[in-house]
Amino acid sequence: MATTHPISDAWDTHVHAGPDVTDRKHDIVELARRAADAGMGGLVLKNHYAPTTMATELVGRACDSDINLASTVVLNRSVGGINIDAVVAAANMGASRVELPTMTAKRNMLEQGEPKTIDLLNENGGLKDAVWSVLTEAINHGLVIGTGHIGVEEVEAVIDAVTEADGEVIVTHPEFHAARDGVGLTLESQAHLAKDGVYFERCFIVADETVRELFLPNAPQSAHDTFADGAMFKEIVAGIEATGAKHNLLSTDYGQPGRMSPPDALAAFHADLETAGISRADIEQMARDNPETLFGGV
Repeated sequence: MATTHPISDAWDTHVHAGPDVTDRKHDIVELARRAADAGMGGLVLKNHYAPTTMATELVGRACDSDINLASTVVLNRSVGGINIDAVVAAANMGASRVELPTMTAKRNMLEQGEPKTIDLLNENGGLKDAVWSVLTEAINHGLVIGTGHIGVEEVEAVIDAVTEADGEVIVTHPEFHAARDGVGLTLESQAHLAKDGVYFERCFIVADETVRELFLPNAPQSAHDTFADGAMFKEIVAGIEATGAKHNLLSTDYGQPGRMSPPDALAAFHADLETAGISRADIEQMARDNPETLFGGV
């Protein structure tokens, strides 16, 4: 009797591969082949420094692997920051997702060796005009917007703006916000923000206690405690339960040389969620149906 692979048709909506500025476990060709061999449905490739559009397009044409590859442009300083031209160019080349600043976000909750210079908010606490323009352009081009490593206040403002314009927004690894103050984006806040068009990207990497090595030097002890002893995996489960499967995506955020291969990590993530009481039907919705809705047209 044929058996179904544990991640059959599943997407990893946030994964890293080479070529990249930093070392990666696999290049995009190798990762695509491994994902296809695992029966996965697709990958959303992310690079903090350069759009992944050209690489995914070439691999999609030349690689013998049957896998959907979606690409991302991240609005860090390396592409000009909040740069509408970078968004338009990436969209015209087939990008699926625009990610707000990560490494160079002013409120980045992690220490990653980059100046944190990009602030999305004006002096009144609203989004700057340039941010509004970029979000509008992205929505007009059918791009999904990811929140990157921006702060909680910025996330809330972006969600309001995108949903008012009938766009789609992904709150990228919402649990990582607790790395700044030990509280971050609370379950109550997540439930309140779970509007139509809003998705929470649950990344397996935040459940790994070694991510505390990336915290800002001034991160309080409460932040480190929040990520200790498996507590963050429980937060992921609680977040899914608070917002509902229809508002969630499952990803690894893997690709680092010292971690397991992303398809293996995704299979482990799914298994852990099922053990924790998340139903197989909900896992399939988060891992297959929701990403197909967002990225299935690639």
